[in-house]
Amino acid sequence: MNHHLAPLSMIVAMTILAACGSDSASSATSITASSTATTTPTAASTLAPSTTGTLPTLPSDLPPTTEVPSPTLSPTTAPPVTVMPAVTEAPPTTSPPATEPSTTEPPTTVSTPGSTVPGVGCAGPTSVPSAATNVTTISGDIDGDTHPDTVTSYSLDGTPHVHVTLFTGGNSDIEVPIGFADSVSISFEDIDHSAGAEVPPPVAVLAIGAGNAGSAFAAFLTLTPQYCIAQWSLNGQPYSIRISQQGPYTGLVCDGAAGHIFYSVVEANQQPDTSWLATSSVLTHNFTTAVLTAQPSQTVADSPSIPHDFGDIVNCGHAPLFP
Repeated sequence: MNHHLAPLSMIVAMTILAACGSDSASSATSITASSTATTTPTAASTLAPSTTGTLPTLPSDLPPTTEVPSPTLSPTTAPPVTVMPAVTEAPPTTSPPATEPSTTEPPTTVSTPGSTVPGVGCAGPTSVPSAATNVTTISGDIDGDTHPDTVTSYSLDGTPHVHVTLFTGGNSDIEVPIGFADSVSISFEDIDHSAGAEVPPPVAVLAIGAGNAGSAFAAFLTLTPQYCIAQWSLNGQPYSIRISQQGPYTGLVCDGAAGHIFYSVVEANQQPDTSWLATSSVLTHNFTTAVLTAQPSQTVADSPSIPHDFGDIVNCGHAPLFP
């Protein structure tokens, strides 16, 4: 509060008495005494009454005598009210429309040659005929899925057949008319051998049919891209290897190098000086197409082992045909 405003009513009263011309010393003394009695300590120290009866002079710095303003009350400040934004409902989460599982059955594969479903649409009967003879069955992985498949050789009406039933259920059958017999013996050959392969390559089927005395015929069979068993072909014709000890000597020889097994078709022809000119071609395949890669020929001295070395199956994990 401003302490200069506290004795303002007393000052106004003395001013009015002076204007009325009352110079009585007793009145002035009375007024002075009254003023002294109502003066607050702070005002008295500022405006001390005169002892001579003379009214004090108003300070020049006092504000004009106007109506005393009512004390101003400090407005009570209410704590700020935080206006929360209007709650807006979150937009619904948009999820991709649920796809109902198809109730449409996959189309049935038509059994026609060239089907890409394993063993479906292949030629020949889907099982070994009940009239088959000379039936022999072996088991091994011929499609590379690491599961054993069933391979059966049999004879029907004097013609050799090889039938395959895959682990997946597909079937295929092929005639193998080699040699002069009505049946063939079969074995598995690791012709695509790769040492250390995480998944071993599929094996091939080697079918052997008897020829005339001292000879035989061999044919390789593998699966086509449609998983149908087929005999290898060369230049568009079924390919077979003559194994013979009747000169010239011809045979199948295996050799290993760099983790692979190389199958070679060999032949030896005797020269006038009794030495032998030996030729060989490495045998590989592209599915059921045979590929022969000729190797440099060599001259081999005459030896009693020539018939065995060049006229049989040698070092292929297969028993010799001619002891």
